[in-house]
Amino acid sequence: MSHKTNRQIFGVPILLGIATLLGLGAGLVGDGGWDDAAGLLLAAPLVVTAWYWRRPATSRRRETRSQRIADSA
Repeated sequence: MSHKTNRQIFGVPILLGIATLLGLGAGLVGDGGWDDAAGLLLAAPLVVTAWYWRRPATSRRRETRSQRIADSA
């Protein structure tokens, strides 16, 4: 089992949270281009969620260290 760093675990959720906050801020700041930017930034989490939902589940087999060593030899 590989260990993941905090950046690997929380990186995308933090970026999506920042995009959401920026989108909400852009929607409050002005009109025109700001509204377009707000719409795009607020749609980003929805697009990422839809992409992961539609992605087929991968069946990973769990390998032990001895199996990996045997396979590489």
